Parts: sequence; structure tokens; C-alpha cells
Amino acid sequence: MTSLRQEWFLYVAKTRKRMSRKSKEDVSHRDAMKEASTSWPNEKKKLLRKIKREQKLQVGKERPCKKPKAPNSDDKKTSES
Repeated sequence: MTSLRQEWFLYVAKTRKRMSRKSKEDVSHRDAMKEASTSWPNEKKKLLRKIKREQKLQVGKERPCKKPKAPNSDDKKTSES
């Protein structure tokens, strides 16, 4: 799991690449940070939901499965009479 700081810089890099494609020129990291800061709150919410979802899945996997109890041999013979 990466920290939000690392995710921020990955998001800035993605934004920078997108801006460079649009403008056909290299975009500075600083300009990309300005642009990314406008849409970062929504991206951050998505990341936090993803982290929470993954933690839930891990907790579910760690829990042992409950096995059904084997029926008693006495219970089987009661319906034969």
C-alpha cells in the first residue's frame, strides 16, 4: 500500500503527461501541480474508498470459515419408523 503523498505525486505525473499531450510541449512539474490540485480532492476520495475496500477484503479472507456441524447418527434414524 502506498501513502497518499506518493499517490499525489503519481497523480501529478499523470496530469503532467496529459497536459503535455494537449499542448504538444513539455509542461513543468509545478504547472502540473497547480492543475492537479483542482481535481485532487475527488481523486483522493476514490483512493481512500479503494483502500477501505481492500482492507475489508483482507479482513474477510483472514476470518476462518465456519463448518456446518455434522448431524448426529440418532437424528437420521428417527424418520424411518
